[in-house]
Amino acid sequence: MKVLFIAEHGNMPSIRLRLTDCFERYRAAGIQPTLLTAGSNFADRLQLITAAGRHDVVVLHRTTGFSQLQLRLLRRANPRLIFDFDDALMFRDQKYGQPLRARTFAKFVRTIGSCSAVVAGNEFLACFARGGDREVVVLPTPIEVTKYETKTERAGRGKTIGWLGLSDGFVYLQQIAPALRRLSELFPELRLKVVSDKPFLLDGVRVDNEPWRAETEQANLAEFDVGIMPLLDSAWTRGKCSYKILQYMGVGTAVVASPVGMNSEVIVPGENGLFATSQDDWVNSVGSLLENAELRAQFGRAGRELVERKYCTEHYAHAYIELMGKVAQRTR
Repeated sequence: MKVLFIAEHGNMPSIRLRLTDCFERYRAAGIQPTLLTAGSNFADRLQLITAAGRHDVVVLHRTTGFSQLQLRLLRRANPRLIFDFDDALMFRDQKYGQPLRARTFAKFVRTIGSCSAVVAGNEFLACFARGGDREVVVLPTPIEVTKYETKTERAGRGKTIGWLGLSDGFVYLQQIAPALRRLSELFPELRLKVVSDKPFLLDGVRVDNEPWRAETEQANLAEFDVGIMPLLDSAWTRGKCSYKILQYMGVGTAVVASPVGMNSEVIVPGENGLFATSQDDWVNSVGSLLENAELRAQFGRAGRELVERKYCTEHYAHAYIELMGKVAQRTR
């Protein structure tokens, strides 16, 4: 079976995490994957449409920029289309502080309306994809656990709060700035380690910035005593797939997060992590874990077990292979 994956553009982390990390497993299952980017002009799109006709299945990854005519031509070339997304693309204007636009939502609806199946990163996203005879499968962005070595929990007080992500997420760190400052007062040796594409600065808090690199990601994650994922509550953030949390759990790091969207599905408070909403919540939840190495280790073990059981790349790839096989059998 030949499968063409079309991505919105070539530098998205999700291309690696949701697509190419699985290609070796797909090949082992007899699938020949090809990855192309969507391009922006009509000539590029026509080449893609021609290529689509030479494949058994086409997967559109986060690509909602095709016009109605282009989608019609694409579907005529190959009606076996799957749409894959792991963010609330229909609400992406909200990410940049702009009002929600009907045009953005219409592009999303137009795209999924042309597809035979949809793979959504969480249940919130899936709700917007259901309708008609489309098959909708929920597959959160997975963790390649074979590459994540479980850390050994340090005894004594924790000294490092960690956050990993792109700099456009700094707004979420800023929202808990008062709590981070208070924690820095309570724990004089505390540092906030930020692994990102740009440095993060916060008065009153010792911040250690580390540029994100694939080859050092695991080592940086292992330095976190407590991993945090603060979020504002909005339609955009409810579409997030808790990937930070899963990364923290993948190395056995205790987690504190906002109870927003999929975070509420992944974390069982008191079992594998803690929630925080107010500034006091953040101080108390993070502080309790910094004080208690045994509790950090307990949460870390439970988190790792959850990732292995439910959110690993092996399970994700198996489910995707099954779906692509079903779609390949369809005639329209």
